[in-house]
Amino acid sequence: MLKPEKMVKIRIIGLNKDKSLIVDDLHDLGIMQMENAGSEVATIFDDVLSNDNYKILSDYLSEFRGYLSILPKRPVKSKKYFNSIPELLDSILEINIKDELNELKESEDNLFSIIRENENYINILKKLNNFNNDLSILNNNYIESFVIENSELLNNFKKDYTTFINLNNNYFIVSINRKNESEFLSLLSSYSYQLLKIPEFSGTPEEKLKELESTIKDSNARLDQIHNVLNKISDNNYEKIAQIEEQLDIYVRELEVLSQTASSDNAFALEGWVPEREHDSIVKTLEHDSHNNVLIQRIKTDEEPPTKLSNPGRFKIFEFFIRFYSLPKEYEFDPTLIFALVFPVFFGLMVGDAGYGLVILLISLFIIHRVNHPPLKSHIPKKISGFILMIMGKSSLKTLARALIPASIIAIIFGVIFNEFFGFTIYPVPFRIASRPVPVTYLGKLLLISGYIGLAFVIFGFVIGIINNLYTNHKKVAVAKFGWIFMAIAFAVLGLNLIHRISLSPLNISSLIGYVLLISGFILVIVFEGSQSLMEIPSIISHILSYTRIVGILLASVVLALVINTVFVGTLSGPFYFIIMGIVILVFGQLFNIVIAVFEPGIQGARLLYVEFFSKFYFGNGKPFRPFGTDRSYTLKKFDKK
Repeated sequence: MLKPEKMVKIRIIGLNKDKSLIVDDLHDLGIMQMENAGSEVATIFDDVLSNDNYKILSDYLSEFRGYLSILPKRPVKSKKYFNSIPELLDSILEINIKDELNELKESEDNLFSIIRENENYINILKKLNNFNNDLSILNNNYIESFVIENSELLNNFKKDYTTFINLNNNYFIVSINRKNESEFLSLLSSYSYQLLKIPEFSGTPEEKLKELESTIKDSNARLDQIHNVLNKISDNNYEKIAQIEEQLDIYVRELEVLSQTASSDNAFALEGWVPEREHDSIVKTLEHDSHNNVLIQRIKTDEEPPTKLSNPGRFKIFEFFIRFYSLPKEYEFDPTLIFALVFPVFFGLMVGDAGYGLVILLISLFIIHRVNHPPLKSHIPKKISGFILMIMGKSSLKTLARALIPASIIAIIFGVIFNEFFGFTIYPVPFRIASRPVPVTYLGKLLLISGYIGLAFVIFGFVIGIINNLYTNHKKVAVAKFGWIFMAIAFAVLGLNLIHRISLSPLNISSLIGYVLLISGFILVIVFEGSQSLMEIPSIISHILSYTRIVGILLASVVLALVINTVFVGTLSGPFYFIIMGIVILVFGQLFNIVIAVFEPGIQGARLLYVEFFSKFYFGNGKPFRPFGTDRSYTLKKFDKK
């Protein structure tokens, strides 16, 4: 839990007759990251076996994905188990809808094209509603006509090859000699205008409109017929098609691995990483299914293993924030648990208002429900939802919302402690502090507490750094971190003495302790890290003081809410329109403060951990563990079947 899972690299050597079976087992186990075979294996197993099934299944996969894109969606209520490729191929042959679907899709596309074309024609003809002549006179072998909306252009056209008809609806018909088309269009290029080519129709606009509308109506009726047929096909086949498509995708993935596996005439070999705790499980499964005709070896290697985080279920959502920053390497401390425990507290403390915390909680629950149960029609403006989804996907948005639930609950708790509910008091307070918010009244104490929090986290970070470096046998770096701890404590002691006006003379015992720690830390850092590392001394001080931003952000939110509420209360004694203005200020001001209450504590809370804390021990740049496998929705694994 406090470290990523221990990984081991293994080599699997088996008989070619068991090759597909073993790869299928590895896929369904989903616990092995495949790697290219090493050079020592490649010299022995230097062939790559071809597989005729790959081309067949790949073609079927494309075909069935096409089916799913055409057919209306249906719920898949069951999962199917496919025992082998031949069984899957038999199921594929039962779905005989290719020709019918292609014909329906082609007809549907043609009808959509007809509808779009006729709608464009209708748009043009509606602008000709004052033209009562036959449309055929507007286009022939010698002239062509356009509808244009820009009367300023008329004076710039040469009268010898253009004719204008004012439709008295801000539109004009412009007829030109076909041989002058290029000159006409060149002149228009320097103006802003709407130009529409009048189609070559016969009959009056009114007659043609009725004809086009009838055509659209007939096309829509034919579309309804096609959709009814597609719905029937989907009712009968969608579930089977979804199951087959998923299994095809799995078999194609397995065949891709098979095609890249090093092989000889009789045997094959493949390598990869597995979690150490899963090693015995993979050995047991493969030996059982191959009747002990498999050899599984652990490989000693200097390669950096991939990282697989291992945290309890309730804390896994916070792995998102660690992955966003950088994955730890296998041998170092996994800070997910600390982030999960500390970030909500920092966030809640910086919000510090029960009302804002309650709103954030409700919004988080709404987002989770919305992602899990998307509505058929959303009432949220597309520009807002599109902007949010552009920043992060639905899965990330849901993870963030889940992480904010404990943070908002803690914000509510601190809000009750601080007696803050949208900036108003929740319960009566003593007269001496009734005129000011609690965080303002106890500002000095809160700043001091935040300073102690900063010192504790800086020291804790260095302690973890010591453990990490001892584990990796970097003993000098570990000792140097003791020096940084001594200096951090020394700066805190001397700083507190300065604030409380205690003598900084070495004769004072606390100051003497500070000087001793400072000199000891200074020596340790120079000896074990070098003199250049002393440039980091200002950053240690700034990192400790940086935690006072917790109080700064809390205070900013409290004061802004106080100002908004004071303005609102002040308008209540004025005229009616003053009260309306006050309500507007209250609503929009509080909404603005809520937005700040989400973003600022979130960003700054993460920053305090990423920068001021992680920098003391975190290496990062770990490679993610990517096991070979597929998340199944419509099919069963062989182990599920058993």
